[in-house]
Amino acid sequence: MLYDSMRNEEIGYYAPVIYYVSWIFIGNFILLNLFLAILLDGFLSEDDEEAGDEEEIERLAQDKRKLAVAAEKARRLKKMGSQIPTTGLQAEFREERRKEQED
Repeated sequence: MLYDSMRNEEIGYYAPVIYYVSWIFIGNFILLNLFLAILLDGFLSEDDEEAGDEEEIERLAQDKRKLAVAAEKARRLKKMGSQIPTTGLQAEFREERRKEQED
């Protein structure tokens, strides 16, 4: 196409050369950017998955700490000889523990 366009006397010799060379550079630039965008999107989605896992681990650790504190309070109350009140928080943790054991 380039050589046929260059042979055309109406257009001239340099206009097709500039057009096709710029077309090749712009096309390669767009193709390279598309490739890099797909590549970076793959890396970012992996980072999001890892961040989600870390957040889940932190949430479970906090729940475990809260449960340990509640169990320690209950142990101390039992040691003192009083009855252990079942709070909503303790019941909620027990229910979550049952669900996790079933899964």
